[in-house]
Amino acid sequence: MHGSLCLAHGVLYVGRHAQSAAVTAYDLDGRRLQTIASFRDEEAGRSSAAGLSVDADHRLWVADHGAGHVRGYSLFGVEVVRLPSESREDDRAGALGRPVDVLALGSDEELVLVVASSGRRRHAVQVLEPEGARQLSLRPLGDPQGRFEDVVAIAARGERELLVLEAAARRIQVFRGGHFHFSIDLRGVIGEAWPSALAVSSEGHIAIAASGPDGGVWLCDDNGRALGQVAWSGEEEGQVQDVCAVAFEAADGLQPARWFVMDRTGDRVQVFTHEGRCYGAFPALVS
Repeated sequence: MHGSLCLAHGVLYVGRHAQSAAVTAYDLDGRRLQTIASFRDEEAGRSSAAGLSVDADHRLWVADHGAGHVRGYSLFGVEVVRLPSESREDDRAGALGRPVDVLALGSDEELVLVVASSGRRRHAVQVLEPEGARQLSLRPLGDPQGRFEDVVAIAARGERELLVLEAAARRIQVFRGGHFHFSIDLRGVIGEAWPSALAVSSEGHIAIAASGPDGGVWLCDDNGRALGQVAWSGEEEGQVQDVCAVAFEAADGLQPARWFVMDRTGDRVQVFTHEGRCYGAFPALVS
């Protein structure tokens, strides 16, 4: 079992998959609302919900790594768009490879998707329109011939910045307006732990999750300077194992800012404050 998270419009969307995939909506107290989508690609024999995003029109977008597609669902769970990868191995503009994450930015005619794919690829992060009329591949480190080193997650910061987390390089590349801006070396924060997830707070702070024995969730400022640790590695509640997704909820006056952390490769969702206090786990998502 593996999984992903997306928090939008006061709803937490939880994707989980083994051979089949499902995306279920929960309120922020952990109560199950409804299953939005459940799918398994017939041709590939498997599907995944490796990354999730919800656009301004409440459509759900899913990076299906197992099948090599990006799927779009209506509010009622009807698949309305499917972007296939013409070749899962071909590294060229327009070929999605095996998507690991997706961001939906804008709405209606202005909607664009940012799709990230795994592996050592030149065209691992692409900005495109769902109809495929326009597309742009980001240049790793600003090099037209460069390669991304195993992208595992992407996140937007504000309206112009895009953050790309590379596991093999243990770094974040920051793009502004589609152009490379700077990179953040994560070794000073996470050591040699394996980066696995990324999220951004409303203040622009970055949560970095890493799996493995020395894993956990760390908080950095917008330049990558360590601010503290949200969760430490361990087997007990309030600790984390093999984190696969992180999502952020801003403070609302009564409720402080919170981080939703999916760990145990998709079998649990816990809720933490900036300072590392754990409110507990979603009862419906503890295996």
